[in-house]
Amino acid sequence: MSIIEETTLSSLVDIDQANSTWCKAVISMSANDSSIHVAFVSDSDDSLSRLAPASPTLPASPSKFHQVPDDVVNQSKRFVRVHKTDTSGLGISIKGGRENKMPILISKIFSGMAADNTGQLFVGDAILSVNGVDLTDVSHDEAVQLLKKAGKTVDLEVKYLKEVMPYFSHKQRLNENKQSRLCIPLKLAYVNDIKEARTVEIHIHSDDQQNQSLYSIRFSDGLQHQNWLNRIRCVTYRLNAQVVQETNQLLLMMASKTSVNFKHVGWLNECYQNSSVTGILKPHVHSKVLLMALTHDSILLYEKAPVSVDDWLQPSISYSLICTRVILCSYASSPTAHSINNFVSLTCSNRDNSNCYFMTRHGTNRGVQTHYFKCMSNDEVKNWTYSIEKQANTAVCLLKQVEFGCSWHGRDCKLFIHFEDGLKLYENKQNSLLWQHCFDKLKRSADNNHSLLWLAFENDEGEIELEMGSSLKPFVFTLHSFLASKLNRISLNSILTNSTLNNTSL
Repeated sequence: MSIIEETTLSSLVDIDQANSTWCKAVISMSANDSSIHVAFVSDSDDSLSRLAPASPTLPASPSKFHQVPDDVVNQSKRFVRVHKTDTSGLGISIKGGRENKMPILISKIFSGMAADNTGQLFVGDAILSVNGVDLTDVSHDEAVQLLKKAGKTVDLEVKYLKEVMPYFSHKQRLNENKQSRLCIPLKLAYVNDIKEARTVEIHIHSDDQQNQSLYSIRFSDGLQHQNWLNRIRCVTYRLNAQVVQETNQLLLMMASKTSVNFKHVGWLNECYQNSSVTGILKPHVHSKVLLMALTHDSILLYEKAPVSVDDWLQPSISYSLICTRVILCSYASSPTAHSINNFVSLTCSNRDNSNCYFMTRHGTNRGVQTHYFKCMSNDEVKNWTYSIEKQANTAVCLLKQVEFGCSWHGRDCKLFIHFEDGLKLYENKQNSLLWQHCFDKLKRSADNNHSLLWLAFENDEGEIELEMGSSLKPFVFTLHSFLASKLNRISLNSILTNSTLNNTSL
């Protein structure tokens, strides 16, 4: 993941909770936060930052009402220069105007934004001019437009009017000082991006199905949306790594119970098709959110976020990593992969035209099990596929050897896949070695997709036929993993050798 700057990101957005009503809110989050901080903005606020493609932080603190220096109160006029950033507005709300027979008054200052950063503006300041343009006899809307179009550097002429402070009623101050706030936790949260709507959906999962929450955050422009999406991705990635560390520490305390070691976790959107509906010929595409966890030797899938050690040890589905293949759908070219791409094209809805998919295939005693997963970005796809392949290679190196029951010429046997020695067949009854071949002698392998396996080796007459029973697919997938791991080691050794040869001192 990319390194992000340690600054606080903040914006004024539209937010919706559980498909209820869209509300204006100010959200903020630093790179070290674990939650998005939300402060709702009253619909009655005439906020400039709401009208601009801005990124304000939090509403004004109570001190903005009370801690006004005496020199400011007694000064006739003040000139304040405000510097805006590319994606932020002034960060103020205004009231008044010619139609209200009042001057243009600052009614709210958003913490951390441009106006607040000057330290020279206060609630109760009347804005007399902006960049030399007089505001003493303009309407409210005219003032809004002049302030919005003032550019990145805004020169304000202001005067503090103590006498207008009663206009900001006690109720208004109370509402501003105690605005409705909440935090959206990102730990084990599922994040979905709807790019064309400039919206990010955050699903908060829990063990209690009744308390699950969905937050939709809609941004005012594409740059703001992308900045926030990048920040949320980086924070969730960090938090997921923290979950892995914390879970492994808990498991260490239960060493006698399990030896599971988690490596990577994250939410994925699984897509699947269902053509079993009566009277419907065209397959229907469905999706569901699953949490995937990689351990030292397995892929685990959860339908809800685990909240205890026991939950982590009881996944909805589990697969052996050495019996797993991962495929990048967008780069697939074989007939099988072509059909995958055809399926993936079905999963794209009108609001999501991305092609960030990968597929996992698992050899099990029940045959080949397939899962199609959608990610938010190509980087996330590459990260998952790399992690699965890397951990599968590691699992092979740790296991060294796997055995499978089989039958050869009517004799009960055990077929071993050994990382160094290749393929070995032993008779069960006398535990005698019947034959052995290195991996590099294997010319081809085939199966009938049910129980029969054929192996052909160099310098060996004919094909070897084995009755594998239900272990056929686990064997085929395991053999593939061992061969891939061997090739990976050869490649690494070649790189290291070339690096050593090229490291010549002159």
